[in-house]
Amino acid sequence: MGITVIFGIVFALLIGAYFLRFDRTIDAPATLYVESNRVHYFIEVPCNKLKYLEAGQKLVITVHSMNSFTTAVQHIDTTLHINKEHSYFQVQGIFEDAVFQLDEPIKDGQATVYTGKTNLIEYVLNN
Repeated sequence: MGITVIFGIVFALLIGAYFLRFDRTIDAPATLYVESNRVHYFIEVPCNKLKYLEAGQKLVITVHSMNSFTTAVQHIDTTLHINKEHSYFQVQGIFEDAVFQLDEPIKDGQATVYTGKTNLIEYVLNN
């Protein structure tokens, strides 16, 4: 009786882990700057996350922990950049119809790229 209950609980957890889906995201530092009167951005995506990244994915950049701006991934530079802190790929783009003005470059933004839905089993097997 006891082994059946334990098997039933484990089986229910595995089924739940397969059917319950959640957003897969990539978090990365972001920089905003103005060039030719247009607001540009670039984010530093960790090198092991490039396989999840595609042009057109939803990108949210947050600055000063309260202002969020939504756009889409536009250009992915597949050149690997290496510095003393980390290795990364750059994602670059322009806020086409920016509803804000930058008075100076912002180097401490936080970017979140939404790369699609996944379940817990896929997440564990692919990471």
